[in-house]
Amino acid sequence: MPDLTLWTRLTRREQRIIIKLFGGGSSHGDSLIETVNLMRLGLITENGLTSAGLKVFVAAFKAQREVRELEVVS
Repeated sequence: MPDLTLWTRLTRREQRIIIKLFGGGSSHGDSLIETVNLMRLGLITENGLTSAGLKVFVAAFKAQREVRELEVVS
């Protein structure tokens, strides 16, 4: 759950960078401020996502999937 809490505290731009990196993209062209903040949090490096960044993304993905499943059941 702490991973999900961290995800919700990220700005939308920071979340977008993590999503891009998960998909194999790069942070090239993104705001330096957001990129540096994610590096300070230990979520990304110059080479991509860290294991902590991956855990945060996976927690957010699973939470979103659970919400969608509940919507379908309702």
